[in-house]
Formats: sequence, C-alpha cells, structure tokens
Amino acid sequence: MSTNKNQNELEKSIIEKLLGIEDFKEIQVRVDDTDLMSVVHANRYLTYFDDAFINFLSKLNKNAGNLSRKGIVFPVRKIEIDYNKSATFGDTVLVHTRVIKVGNTSLTLAMDCYRNTKSKDTHLAKGVIVRLIMDMNNDNKLIKITDFFSEIVKI
Repeated sequence: MSTNKNQNELEKSIIEKLLGIEDFKEIQVRVDDTDLMSVVHANRYLTYFDDAFINFLSKLNKNAGNLSRKGIVFPVRKIEIDYNKSATFGDTVLVHTRVIKVGNTSLTLAMDCYRNTKSKDTHLAKGVIVRLIMDMNNDNKLIKITDFFSEIVKI
C-alpha cells in the first residue's frame, strides 16, 4: 500500500511541475512562410507550434532529435487554432507555450503567438494542441506522461 501511495505522490508531483512550466520561443518569419502579400500562411503556425514544442521539450532536458532516432515520437491527437491577426515577412513571432492539462497518455498545451517579442503587443493566433508520446519500437505503444517526465521533479 505504501508503494502505491508513494507512486501516486510522485505522479502528482510530476503533474504539478508540468502544469507550472512555460516556455517562450522566438521565430523569425521567413519569406517562404508567406504568400505573395507577405502574409504568413495559416498552416505555417502549425510549424511554429512544432518549433515551440521542440524548444519546450529541450527546456525539460528532452532532445526530440535523439528521441526520434530512438523511435520515440510526439504525434498530435487534436489541434484547435484561432487566428486573430497576421504576421508578415520580417516579423519576429513569439510563441508562448504552457501545459494546461496532463492526461494519462496525453499532454494538452496552450500556445499563443505574438508579434513584437518585447511587449507581446499583438496576439496573432492561439492554439490548443493535444500531443501523445509514442514508442514506435514497441508496437506504437503510448507512453504514460508521468513515466516519460519522471525526472522532471529534479529540474
């Protein structure tokens, strides 16, 4: 019984830590992100969210490239995006990432894109993304979030 209690306390601690972490990633808008009017294509925000997620993982001492080579991947289960304004060629976009929900095998992230990284003056888009962690070497088995981030309590 004591082992289960300790395990539950550890899982609760991991979840609390995940819910308290946020990250900021600056991204320069490149010409190939835009259309002929120099406005960022709507689908490029998905790429910005991916870049910010990789940055978020590295903040948690997880190297997405190394993990991918080992067969650990982070598929998207669901994504919702609300667009408010457009970024244009030459802008710097700031993506603010934070965990808003931790499921058994899923992580829900809120990701907001802003123009003007100094003051976050223009909100461009908001995304809510549900990601899974999958082991492709083990019949695409989903990995439990608290197992994957077990060392987070040491950060």
